[in-house]
Amino acid sequence: MKKKITAKSIFGNLDAIICGATLTACLILVNVNVIFRYFLNNPINWTDEVVTSLFVWTVFMGSAYAHRKHAHLGVDIVVNLVHGRSRKVIEFIVSLLEIAILFLLTYISAQYVLNLIFKRGIMFKIADGAFTWGTIKLTKTDTLRIPKWYTGIAVPLGFGLSFIYSIFFFLRDKLHLIKSKAPEEQDQIEEGGAY
Repeated sequence: MKKKITAKSIFGNLDAIICGATLTACLILVNVNVIFRYFLNNPINWTDEVVTSLFVWTVFMGSAYAHRKHAHLGVDIVVNLVHGRSRKVIEFIVSLLEIAILFLLTYISAQYVLNLIFKRGIMFKIADGAFTWGTIKLTKTDTLRIPKWYTGIAVPLGFGLSFIYSIFFFLRDKLHLIKSKAPEEQDQIEEGGAY
């Protein structure tokens, strides 16, 4: 039975859709450039810049998708050595550390994007008693001259999605404040799709 495509399923899998679309575009552009470079002896100059930007989007959206699907690799040597209550305490602490680190990465990467947009990272200032906005500098790429933040925004979005997923998993699995379908049921639902 085919799964019906709805707005809910699209927004629920937006990270996977973006990751798949950018990876497909990377693959197509690289192959087209190979044909132009080696067979037509006329390389397309802007493909390297675009493929690099698309690859950044692929990596960070793919990372968020992998986090949502619990597909990241983990070192669980210490956790596997202990059992019972000690194991739950260690898992609780690790979850809190994960949330804190993802929050910091989201914040720092958002500051980086602001630095790509505003001069010296200053968004506003007070001069002569008046409140004024900072100077927009919009650093641009070398070849296409498009703003660099178009690429850079993928970093805080990827970390931000992972941060949101971590909070959701913490509230659902550790604090049991959110009720949801069991992971086995979710896997069965997803297997019924067009994968």
